[in-house]
Amino acid sequence: MVPNAKSSGFKGFGEKQRAVKYEALEIEVKEEIIKSKFIVEGMCCSAEEGLVGTMLDALPGVKKTELCATTRVVLVWHDSNQITTSKLLEKLNDMKMEAHLARVDKGKANFLNHLPPWNVILSCILAAVATGGWAFEPLKWVAIGAVVAGSPQLLLKAWAGLKNKIVGIHLLILVATVGAIAIGEVIDAGILLAIFGISEWLESKTLQTARNSLETVMALRPEDADVLGSGRKPVEDVHVGDVVAIRPGDKIPVDGKVVKGRSLVNESSLTGEAKNVPKSLGSPVFAGTINTGSYLEVETTKESSDSTVAKLAELIEQASMQRSSMEKLVESIARYYTPLIMLLALLVAIIPTAMASSASERKKWLLLSCNLLVAGCPCALVLATPATVIAGIAAAANNGCLVKGGQYLESLGSLKQLALDKTGTLTEGKYKVSGISTVHGNTEEDLLYWLASVESQSSHPIAWAITSHSKERGIGLSSSVTDYETLAGEGILARVDGHLVSVGNMKLAKKEQWVSDSRLKAEYLSWEEQGYTACWVGVDGSAIGVFAVADIVRAGTSDLLLKLKKYGVKAVMLTGDNEGAAMNVASVIGLPADCVRASLSPKDKLFCISELWTEASSHSRWYEFWKAKGKVGMVGDGVNDGPALAAADVGIAMGAAGTPVAMETADIVLFSESLAKLTDTIVLAKLCRRKILENISVAVCIKVAIIVLTLMHKIGLLIVVLSDVVGALIVITNGLSVMYDRKRLGRSWAAFRNQDSDSDADPEDDASVANRPVCKDNCCADKFGTKSSDYAGVPAAGEGIKSSSESKASCCDDAGCQHKPDLFNLFV
Repeated sequence: MVPNAKSSGFKGFGEKQRAVKYEALEIEVKEEIIKSKFIVEGMCCSAEEGLVGTMLDALPGVKKTELCATTRVVLVWHDSNQITTSKLLEKLNDMKMEAHLARVDKGKANFLNHLPPWNVILSCILAAVATGGWAFEPLKWVAIGAVVAGSPQLLLKAWAGLKNKIVGIHLLILVATVGAIAIGEVIDAGILLAIFGISEWLESKTLQTARNSLETVMALRPEDADVLGSGRKPVEDVHVGDVVAIRPGDKIPVDGKVVKGRSLVNESSLTGEAKNVPKSLGSPVFAGTINTGSYLEVETTKESSDSTVAKLAELIEQASMQRSSMEKLVESIARYYTPLIMLLALLVAIIPTAMASSASERKKWLLLSCNLLVAGCPCALVLATPATVIAGIAAAANNGCLVKGGQYLESLGSLKQLALDKTGTLTEGKYKVSGISTVHGNTEEDLLYWLASVESQSSHPIAWAITSHSKERGIGLSSSVTDYETLAGEGILARVDGHLVSVGNMKLAKKEQWVSDSRLKAEYLSWEEQGYTACWVGVDGSAIGVFAVADIVRAGTSDLLLKLKKYGVKAVMLTGDNEGAAMNVASVIGLPADCVRASLSPKDKLFCISELWTEASSHSRWYEFWKAKGKVGMVGDGVNDGPALAAADVGIAMGAAGTPVAMETADIVLFSESLAKLTDTIVLAKLCRRKILENISVAVCIKVAIIVLTLMHKIGLLIVVLSDVVGALIVITNGLSVMYDRKRLGRSWAAFRNQDSDSDADPEDDASVANRPVCKDNCCADKFGTKSSDYAGVPAAGEGIKSSSESKASCCDDAGCQHKPDLFNLFV
């Protein structure tokens, strides 16, 4: 007989069951915060941002929201146990916001996708028919149908705004429409709603260009990967240590290192440079880049969420949501401007109307009030800045540069002083050992053993040169290196096999009293005068020798300085290297001696940044408010120059592909080591600033002119509406123009025409066409050429440092290069 579960013998068991259920229930109700991304096509201005944000923040389970009307993007962090993503989407669409999930694949675009919403089309058709009422009066009542078709979304947004105490453009248009109907101007009311509906749709489609460009960058990472032994799986399921097979033409799905094969990889998606980079055993590769050569096997070194391209996508998304100081200023003005216009329109509708002596005069003042309501819409002014900023961030991203927000793009556009680190920025940072001198009783092999063992713990470019040189000479490293320490502004030290080894500059030598050795001191000073970087080496407090290394000036440095000078930016070199080496580099690139600061510690660099900021600010005059205020930038490697990058108004890290520290610390990150990219980014920022000022000027002039003409009774409601639409489209189009490079567009069109003419050539000319010289690998990648083989040698004693541009003649000049740019690669 089976005992009853309710009997006393099973009472404890039942209680335990209930306890387990309650415990499970507790676990289920724990918060699960997720991020949902929506595209809200109906959110067209900052007032609607406040409307949507207020509505979302009031929902249970919503923890945080970020909105950007320019890109129509809404990010919501919410507890999925309290409110789901689909419920959020439903709430947005209840307000007629035309929202959809950002990552929903809508399939191939068809003709209908390019048309306005059906109610807007219907409103426009009915308004067009109603204009016949000027000739045949009964037709004017068709305009009521146009108002009905175009008003549902307007009513919902206006009501939602009022509930949240927001006076926005929809309320102004609604009041103006009702007023026009009340005074008998039915046709104007229909035309007003039809044009307003079309204008919102045009703004949305135009700004979609910038959003699509950003989305392209954020969608670089492949969705799946071919994992050896497991087959194809989503990249989220690929973990550190998994080996991924990558075939020719495949997009690399993970960050990792090559464990099998040799190939060429196109890294233009990260660096913006359309050239193939050779990869072999042990070479790092990055997600989102393309394998253009042979078969590779890559061992995963980072989770998909931590990959370089994932971090890039996340930071670009954050950047697009941030506002620049100019944008915040304009929005704060618009917040008070709109209610003031509404108050003015109300006063015009009450006071002059009450004093009017006839019905026609009252109608005139009421119509003026309606016109003022429409004229007061600040759409063009509000869009003047964000349209340009978003386009600028998109253009920079497509050129291999991450700008972390509009405020940094604005600061770069206002740059007056730019501090540049020498090693790895103005020079390539690829040192070669050019001389060694030792004291009696010590050989070069002895010095290199102690030196390379210490330098093996350092990440400085000199350390790489020393360890490589020791390896080439067959000198091993000690297995016992401890107590490594960096001496700020002096050098490094560590214990090697129990002996204290110190390596550093003249400051360290003077402190340790090594300069008493006149021969070593003379050798050291001689190398410095020739432009080399020289260092002392000591063991247990006694100098054992000195050595010198040479660096090469980076290609494009002189062009960068010329561009900076053209745009009124003063360049200053900040380096911890000796004065001789710094001055030698300065003479090669044409930098004045008074713009060189040498032998600096990290603390000294901070002081120099402060000095530059004071100097830049002192040049501003009160009447030059339209000019760029003094901003100071710093260019470095993002790691060793961290304090100086943080102290500057805008910190720029170069060559930061795969460097998480640089991506986190710098304000602007260049994934390429090419100075041409830095030049392009500065020029782009200056262009963006100019476009913003142009847009604000145009928007203000149009608005002032329309309001004045309206008050003078010179224009009607139709002209007022059209002026607002045209003004908004002008500033958006002008802002988006920064995404396109006019020169590259011209070259591409010329190339396209040449290709057409080539296709029409006679068959007998095919051989000559095929035999024309074409660009070889890396030939046109840089103005001066950047092949490592060009720099294999180092300058002999007395020659100093030569620019890499002097070591190579361009093949384009000598071989009749027929390089043609890609017609579709028009982004800056």
